[in-house]
Amino acid sequence: MATTMRNVPFLPLLFAILSLTWFSCENETSAPLPEEGGLPENPSVYIIFPPNGPGDNGFLDKVMSATTEYAMAHPGEVRILLPEDSLQATVMLATIEFVTMKESQKDTALTVFIGSEYKEMLYQASHPEGKQKILLMEDDGEGAPEWLHTCMIERYGACYLAGAMLAQQKASIIAAMPGESSLERSIEGFKKGYGSIKGREVDAVYYLADNHKGFTMQHRAHQLCDSIQESDMFNYHTIFPLAGAANLGMYNAIGDYFTQIIGMDKDYSSIGNFIPFSINVGIDALLLDCLAQWDDSHQLPKQRKEGLDSGFIEFVFNDTWNSDGQFYDWEDENQQLNEEDKNKVLTTEFWKQRYALFKDQAIKEEQAYEKH
Repeated sequence: MATTMRNVPFLPLLFAILSLTWFSCENETSAPLPEEGGLPENPSVYIIFPPNGPGDNGFLDKVMSATTEYAMAHPGEVRILLPEDSLQATVMLATIEFVTMKESQKDTALTVFIGSEYKEMLYQASHPEGKQKILLMEDDGEGAPEWLHTCMIERYGACYLAGAMLAQQKASIIAAMPGESSLERSIEGFKKGYGSIKGREVDAVYYLADNHKGFTMQHRAHQLCDSIQESDMFNYHTIFPLAGAANLGMYNAIGDYFTQIIGMDKDYSSIGNFIPFSINVGIDALLLDCLAQWDDSHQLPKQRKEGLDSGFIEFVFNDTWNSDGQFYDWEDENQQLNEEDKNKVLTTEFWKQRYALFKDQAIKEEQAYEKH
């Protein structure tokens, strides 16, 4: 790919007309401009979002927040790119490659691809010939080309812990798509934790699509939650969401019957008392940490994983959970409510206790999983 792109004469023009959008951010205290020379001639950091882009009120919005924070501290050095599809992202990579071969580019540039949508494209690409390093976020780096850097927040341990905490009630998983490695690890972790307490299996695993479009299918996710609630309206049932922006459709569907849902990627406590806890994934903190390391040394590790014991994952408990008193202390495996159960209304302390009970084991399970 690299040699072919170098021989294409219209790349400079293409660079000018592509949607290589620089987002300026308004703030009461604006970042100072460099004292001499104005803004840098060429950016040193490119952030390429997946085609669905920010606006998911979760993972991608956190990445945008971190990118904006870094851009404010480095005026003119960051470009945020929002491709319409993976084909345009391929052209963007070649364009950045062309730009960073210019003599005016004194040092290497860093191009950060956000999300597993870009894995196949980058794994099949040739070594870029421009002065750039490439980081793929949310990938484990197994089988990656030597020149590609990867980092991710491993969710196996967090999902194992959530599964163990929820093992006293029915649970279903709704995921964006099958075959995506980070999703499959999350599903495997949740199943393992769920089954470790009472030996039960999750009620079902649903996939919204057979490709990355599942990450944006909010309407489909909403319909699926409606169907689950209507078919199981008299049992406690928890939805475990693993579908990116499509999770919003699930949150909007919950609120009736005895169904609750786990907050994923950020703290969703404020949207309703049907969320017992959220798994806050610090992808924004990880990105800023990678960029700080880049600033210091212009080097990055080949592979980086941060798990449940790293500080990049936090369980946040919703103090308003069950404020209407519809969840009781279920002792019956079949979850049939007896009259005496209604005297045992649960509070968020129940979840805090289960978190403390299973966290250490979840960390051990994640460490053992990583050694396989």
